[in-house]
Amino acid sequence: MPGSALVDLREELELIEDKEAGETLARYGYRAGVGLISVLDLRVKDIQELKEVLPQIWSETGLSRINVRSANEDEIIVEAEESLEALHGRTCDFARGYLSGIISSLLDRRYVAIERECLSKGKHGCVHVLTPAGEETPKEASGKKQPVSYELEAGYSYIIESEDPYAGFEMFSELVTHGYKGMSIVREYPEKLRERYALADSPMLWLSYDRDVKYAREPTNVPLIYSEVKAFLDNATDGVVLISGIEYLISQSTFLKVLKFLQLLNENVAVKDAVLLVPVSPQALSTREVKLLEREMRVLQPSKP
Repeated sequence: MPGSALVDLREELELIEDKEAGETLARYGYRAGVGLISVLDLRVKDIQELKEVLPQIWSETGLSRINVRSANEDEIIVEAEESLEALHGRTCDFARGYLSGIISSLLDRRYVAIERECLSKGKHGCVHVLTPAGEETPKEASGKKQPVSYELEAGYSYIIESEDPYAGFEMFSELVTHGYKGMSIVREYPEKLRERYALADSPMLWLSYDRDVKYAREPTNVPLIYSEVKAFLDNATDGVVLISGIEYLISQSTFLKVLKFLQLLNENVAVKDAVLLVPVSPQALSTREVKLLEREMRVLQPSKP
């Protein structure tokens, strides 16, 4: 993104969101960083290689010049000698999100960034500190037991490739049982699923045109479904969302609209350190569509019982 465009975007967001503009820019930066590494199809094997590669990648952004002050598995400190955002009197919100997205993708591990020092605050440089997003320790501290059947990492979205129409429900149910706050978007009548998977207290949205049922949502109204899922993630600690019936959503709308919906959710899941589960039948979609979904999410192929 050209520097002038980034400044203009910040000003527009400040008019609309005021104090929330910085966090919106950080989320956008994270997504941009993930997208960049996806396009480059690049990974590093360890922290040492990250220290060598990161300044080279960053030099192409036009945002600043950086050096990795120190780095280990638990903390990465990056210093920017100059900053386009700080030059205009703002904290470097897009840059910290961008760093987080790039480093998370390079190391295949979710990192979150805070800006400890900023030129715009009278400091000598802009210093970003990146640490791993909440993993085992925070969850254990809250008294939550981790599911033993599935190795899922918080902050990521998963596509579950299976021809079983109920794929993902057992996984979702176990996460909820172990203390996650769950929400599901389903094609089958929710009351049957609540009984079958012991999900009495878990909110569900039913993909249906039945206007007499309060939790029914028209499958063509993707923006409304997105806003409700986003609101759930904003208010849930350790959230997990299951979207069952993605093929139905696509058939009632368009693939590109549903793909955009999943991309936005993927961003929210990363920021909120949640989990997104999306069962899909590969035979119901084209090869290209499956590949596009696989680029956005980690792939799971559950073993058959």
